[in-house]
Order: sequence, then structure tokens, then C-alpha cells
Amino acid sequence: MAASGTGVMIIRVWVEEGSAQPLRAHVRLTDDIVSGAERSMTLVRVDAVCRTVREWLEGMLTDPDGG
Repeated sequence: MAASGTGVMIIRVWVEEGSAQPLRAHVRLTDDIVSGAERSMTLVRVDAVCRTVREWLEGMLTDPDGG
């Protein structure tokens, strides 16, 4: 589990009219709230946003010692 045991994910979503892929989802996340936002990305596909959320949640459950 993360060092502090508390993570944060912020997803800000908007639509860019006229774009071939109008969805925009800006994701900021960390698995240790003490260290602040560690990663930031902008995604344009629903499945990519869902995959990012799933991977982050699964990572929050992972033991850092690999066990």
C-alpha cells in the first residue's frame, strides 16, 4: 500500500466541439497524498480513462514489498 495509505485522483472532463475525438479528461493522481500529485495526463478516450482509474485503484491495493 502507499506510504501514507491515502491517494488522490482528480479527473476534470470537458468536450472540445468540432474535434474528431471531443472528449478531454485531465487526470492528476498520486498514491501517496503526502508527496502531492505525482502524475498528470490528458486522455481523449473513455476506455483510457477507465483503464487509468482501474490501474490506479489496483495499485493502491498492491503491497510495495511485492507480497
